[in-house]
Amino acid sequence: MDELIAQFAIEARELVQQASEDLLSLEGNPAGRERLESAFRAFHTLKGSASLFEFGPMLRVLHRAEDLLSQARAGKILVDADLIEPLFAVIAWVDDSIDGISQAGRLPEAQERQAARLLGLLSAEPAGPDIDATGDSPASISDWAAALQQRVAASDHDETVVAIRYEPHPECFFNGDDPLATMARLPAIRHLSLSLRQPAPAPGTYDPFRSNLLIEAVSAGSLADVDAVFRLIPDQVKLVPISGAAGGAMPATVSDNASVRPGSTLRVNSARIERLIEIAGELVIAKNGLAPLADDARNHGNGPLARQIAASHAEIERLVASLYSAVTRARMIPLEYTFRRFPRLVRETSSKVGKAVDLVIEGETVEADREIVENLFEPLLHLIRNGLDHGIETEADRLRQSKPARGRIVLRTCQRGDQIEIEVSDDGRGMDPQRVKATAIARGLLTEGQATTLSQREILQFAFVPGFSTAASVTDLSGRGVGLDVVQRSIQGLGGTLDLQSTVGFGTTFKLRLPVSFSMAQLMVVKVGGERYGIPISDVVETQKLPMRAIQPVKSGCAFVLRNRTIPLLRLSDLLSLPSSEAPSDDLKVLIVRSGAELIGVAVDAIAERAETLTRPLTGVLKGVPGIAGTTLLGDGKVLLVLDLEELIQ
Repeated sequence: MDELIAQFAIEARELVQQASEDLLSLEGNPAGRERLESAFRAFHTLKGSASLFEFGPMLRVLHRAEDLLSQARAGKILVDADLIEPLFAVIAWVDDSIDGISQAGRLPEAQERQAARLLGLLSAEPAGPDIDATGDSPASISDWAAALQQRVAASDHDETVVAIRYEPHPECFFNGDDPLATMARLPAIRHLSLSLRQPAPAPGTYDPFRSNLLIEAVSAGSLADVDAVFRLIPDQVKLVPISGAAGGAMPATVSDNASVRPGSTLRVNSARIERLIEIAGELVIAKNGLAPLADDARNHGNGPLARQIAASHAEIERLVASLYSAVTRARMIPLEYTFRRFPRLVRETSSKVGKAVDLVIEGETVEADREIVENLFEPLLHLIRNGLDHGIETEADRLRQSKPARGRIVLRTCQRGDQIEIEVSDDGRGMDPQRVKATAIARGLLTEGQATTLSQREILQFAFVPGFSTAASVTDLSGRGVGLDVVQRSIQGLGGTLDLQSTVGFGTTFKLRLPVSFSMAQLMVVKVGGERYGIPISDVVETQKLPMRAIQPVKSGCAFVLRNRTIPLLRLSDLLSLPSSEAPSDDLKVLIVRSGAELIGVAVDAIAERAETLTRPLTGVLKGVPGIAGTTLLGDGKVLLVLDLEELIQ
């Protein structure tokens, strides 16, 4: 892919998202001036990016959309549904075009054909402002604009002009900006003044390469022409259209550099971060090799050398932990990067199914590994669509049940230790266990006798069976056999779990538990059959040392009682088809692990140690071997297989 096209795709997606958020905010608060200005900047920058390539139809559509927003900023048209709906259509069209542009380097033909329709939508006559509305007084604009207004009023000009306040960034020269050259491009300058933004420094500390200018000007050019001069630096300028002799003012701040000053961020290719993660992981493995060296020195009677190695091991362990923490945090991004895509999708989808739905998002600032955040979109989208299609009732049905007319879907996140919990809940009709049970019996997944012994929670788990659906009909959103089993596998592939709770008449809640980061694993090393295996500590609820007399036979298996709860017992040697090599003892070492909603005991020969190490997925002929999550290297250089206990148990 061409590097410029790749950069265009990245920036276009960000601008599309920003414009979507601004339009959604304006839909709820049409008087939101800051959001209107932000939407204008997003469309303006999109148009500027498209103009660099052969995207003629896109350029024309965005230019027309920008014109409408410019009129809204000037108070010539109202910010209402007649304006916002076509702009949403443009944003959706641009969003759909980006993938095709990335692949082919040009606007896809299908998208080109839609340009005429969009131009038609944008050409419809928008509503003008209320002629009885009270206009803004000169006092309502900023002091600096009012002062410039007085200069205009004192002149012989009665034209509408634009007041300009330009504060070049201190590092503007290094960014290739020349403030005076920028001002020279302004059309029809009526006034220009330069001053210092901060007091002049002492001669010994003066830096000629840093800008300290504050530039104020008045231009008789159009707002669009003036804004075009500053299109690449909108965060450094404020524009206010004012009238001259008439003394009227139209406050229309293009940007507030105090509120939208760009953060000190740096785009780095993700492959470079991955390489840093690998190097840090190798350092962890190398660090683990120092502990056996200290033991060897101690066993050979060299105590001083053992202590020196142990001290070096402790210091290197501290430094490597800091390094690894730093590089893994470089991969962390807020869940907002995924969540912010849902409001527009919910708006469009709820309109399609004829339901009024509010989406509430909480905790979007929680951070997780980039790979986890990016791969959450599809499963969360399916859960939200499931709530829209099957959960939320129609407005008439909700009113009959004394519910609010508008449905509500909540996407809530919080962090608990090294895990994040995400809830997707709706206040809809809920899932009927009786209907789920009847469907399961009809499909032969359950007998009538078995059904009577299951709790409602256990019955609801059949919703995760592949292809299971209680939908009465197939729709564009769901009911096509791609169900919750796909969502569950996606979450499990990210190292997480998915739980379902539902109450008839009150709604459904899906709870996802995921690791914050899965690059480095905390492992419990166990011995069985003369071999060592690694088990993620996150899979182990607790460990127990049980006397053999506590083990009781149950049918063809064994179980034991722990805190008044009967827990089935399995032997890891049996799961791996290995002989138990340890000599019989009076005690049994047992790991208590969770499989779904149940606790299960897994007996091992011995618990050796704990290790923090980088786990690698299986490759080659070993790829896909059931029950094996990956491999890692121990400090002594031996390869350790990391087990997936839940898969082995099933």
